[in-house]
Amino acid sequence: MKNKIIAAVMAGGICFSAVSSLAPAAMPAYAYTLVATLRKVTVPKETIATGESVQLGFDWSNGAKPELEFSSSDESVAVVDENGLVTGKSGGTAEIGVTVKTSGRTLTVTVNVSEDAEKSEVYNASELSLGDKLKKYDTIHYDGKNIGSCANIVNSKGNYDLAFISEEDYMLPFDAEVVGFVGLYIYLAPDIDGVTYIDGRKLSAGDRVDRSSHLLCYDYIINKMVFPVFLPEYYGKYIGEGEIKVKAIDHDKKTITLEAAALEADIKKGDINGDDEINVADLLKLQKWLLSDEADMKDWKAADLCEDGVVDVFDLIALRKLLTENSADMA
Repeated sequence: MKNKIIAAVMAGGICFSAVSSLAPAAMPAYAYTLVATLRKVTVPKETIATGESVQLGFDWSNGAKPELEFSSSDESVAVVDENGLVTGKSGGTAEIGVTVKTSGRTLTVTVNVSEDAEKSEVYNASELSLGDKLKKYDTIHYDGKNIGSCANIVNSKGNYDLAFISEEDYMLPFDAEVVGFVGLYIYLAPDIDGVTYIDGRKLSAGDRVDRSSHLLCYDYIINKMVFPVFLPEYYGKYIGEGEIKVKAIDHDKKTITLEAAALEADIKKGDINGDDEINVADLLKLQKWLLSDEADMKDWKAADLCEDGVVDVFDLIALRKLLTENSADMA
């Protein structure tokens, strides 16, 4: 019992009177708690293998999630435990029922089981290694060892999708390869049509790189910045124009340094003096250069008609032949 104080104005003064009052009844918790609604139940694989277990997915609205009950229409085909983990028992189809205890509302999802289906694997993030191949529907689990709590997944837009594996196991929606580790992050590259990947393990110093390619599997170094995956948009942003060249590579440390290789202007073979014409003046220029090595040559590559990396008498013979052929064509 509580006392309720009532004040009344009497004869210019205030008079107080204590009156007993009942306390209001306690409100039940559900009367003021927002309860989530189960909107959808999903199974992560179209068909599961016999003996394989998969976790049902639940799409909730905002609010406190009520308890669920599970059932199977045919336990000889598939069974489900109290946490929504479904296990295939034999080939066939079963309906898995999910009932919300507070409302009695039931949603169902169809589970297909086949003896021919390929069983998915579950991998601890800390046990994965660079270059590991993972299959669609394989699951990555964060085992609390400071590796792979988050996953950066290369997508078709040339950037990343982020998955928080420490909060929820990540089931791969595609075949993928482990292409990098940085701190808590693991990098995955999917097999996507239209996206070209280059495996850094196959590159060598001096190699040219296609600017439309994703570079994977090594750390890529540009101006002291390190990228576990080098995306096409990074070439212009961090390197600049021109061909992309592997400046240095360390296979032990798994690092590659990239640089821009200047684009070479088109070289007109035989134009020794650089006047954009090929005539006897070029022949005399090359002959003089070969005899004295003092004549000025604008670009020695124009004199390397044999394309063997050396300018010698054989290039002089090739130039004389070229002039003869040009004269015959003009006749």
